Amino acid sequence: MNLKTLIAIGACLVTFTACKPDLRTIGTVDDDKLITPETLADMGYTAFREKYLGQEVTVTGFYQSGLIGTYRKNEAQCEVAFSTKDKKSGKKFNIYIYTNYFPDFVLKDTFKDFDTFDIERTHYAQEANLPAEICDEWCEYDPKTKACFYKSPDLKITGKLFEIDGSEKGRTSFLYMKVKGVEY
Repeated sequence: MNLKTLIAIGACLVTFTACKPDLRTIGTVDDDKLITPETLADMGYTAFREKYLGQEVTVTGFYQSGLIGTYRKNEAQCEVAFSTKDKKSGKKFNIYIYTNYFPDFVLKDTFKDFDTFDIERTHYAQEANLPAEICDEWCEYDPKTKACFYKSPDLKITGKLFEIDGSEKGRTSFLYMKVKGVEY
């Protein structure tokens, strides 16, 4: 190879590497279990619930819509909500993640009006411990420091769906998850 070819190859590699996001992973993220808002819209609520309730999935394609619910910052336990719409159907997809061994008594109280809720589905031996900054509701995502990972445009979350709520006629479905890992 001549020098021009080597320089061209080097420039291509540098360009490719510079364009690829520098993702960080905490816990385990399984790309082979990927679901998106389109998955839910295409399957419909009933089929989706039958297939995925109690299963491990990896979700992506949503944005952070705010911290809501019970908040225990000292234990880094908080509920984070994400939301998006399927472009084709307009169906809204909300997901709530519960982190760092969220207490059973809080979940029992939260889901007391759900006819099908089973606290046993929340038990998840593979649950990851996520950083305490997950509960900082005032931060902004910074790609350099990786602060506010839940606001990253590259976010993927793997975990167990312990409850799914919605209907075939409803425009919104709600997914509730314990977390195994995040990539951002």
